[in-house]
Amino acid sequence: MKAVLMFSGQGSQYQGMCLDLYEKYECVRNIFHQADEILGYSIKEIMFHDEALLNETVHTQVAMFTMYAAILEVLKEKGLEFHYSMGLSLGEYGALLHNEVFHFETGLKLLQKRGILMQDCSSKVSGKMSAILGLDADILETIIESVDGYVKIANYNTYGQLVISGESEPVLKVNELALEKGAKRAILLNTSGPFHTVLMKQASDELGLYLEDIHLQEPKYNLLVNTTGDYYHGEIKNELVEQITSSVKFYQMIEKLTEDGVDTFIEIGPKKTLCSFVKKVDRKLMTLNIEDISSLDATLQELEE
Repeated sequence: MKAVLMFSGQGSQYQGMCLDLYEKYECVRNIFHQADEILGYSIKEIMFHDEALLNETVHTQVAMFTMYAAILEVLKEKGLEFHYSMGLSLGEYGALLHNEVFHFETGLKLLQKRGILMQDCSSKVSGKMSAILGLDADILETIIESVDGYVKIANYNTYGQLVISGESEPVLKVNELALEKGAKRAILLNTSGPFHTVLMKQASDELGLYLEDIHLQEPKYNLLVNTTGDYYHGEIKNELVEQITSSVKFYQMIEKLTEDGVDTFIEIGPKKTLCSFVKKVDRKLMTLNIEDISSLDATLQELEE
């Protein structure tokens, strides 16, 4: 067995996530207490009791990161070590934490800043995101090229599940043409902005300025990154800045890992969205997840066998 940790992206959060792990594990409670001190408010209260606040970008990003960190602490306590990691968009920060690029406090402050910058930028630009189901990327690219205005493929989630992002009217036009060309569905997403496009450039530029004063380590393990769909090589700060405006090449990361013999994909975070993407790339791959006590126990049992 050769396993990779995959960290869930924004949008999979739900009220009460991580609660039973918090109740059972002291190491999880310690992470939450640290988070509350660093943030200056109780992320625990928001995660467990306030769905509306949890769904605001400024809180979602730090809440998800706190959950990643808490589960990583449990895995450390169990004596487990993993040599590959990756994440979907925001989830890349979980992979960076696993790779010891930064400590929990630095990562949390970084995401607190990122969330504020992205929310602020989103309030100033008009745009939409839409999931296009059942259409190949090359056909979708041809449609995008035929439409006036700015649209791009923002997420290559899996074969036949792509996300477009851009200016509102062009996105709606691509939806219409995609359905005409055989897409099964075109679903507008409930996002606060046109993420992973140049429309978010203000946020990426300001994140770059913030990162100038932060020291980051080189990844300890094998890290795959969203911007290329390949192993990290280059400059970690550039990756974080470019990630905000670049497409997420998720299925390309899965392909790269399977080429290298990785056969077990463990999703860290709420729900099992990434597991479903992996299965659509190759049904033979093993998928496991950790979001609560029952999924943790099932994953541990599978890893022991």
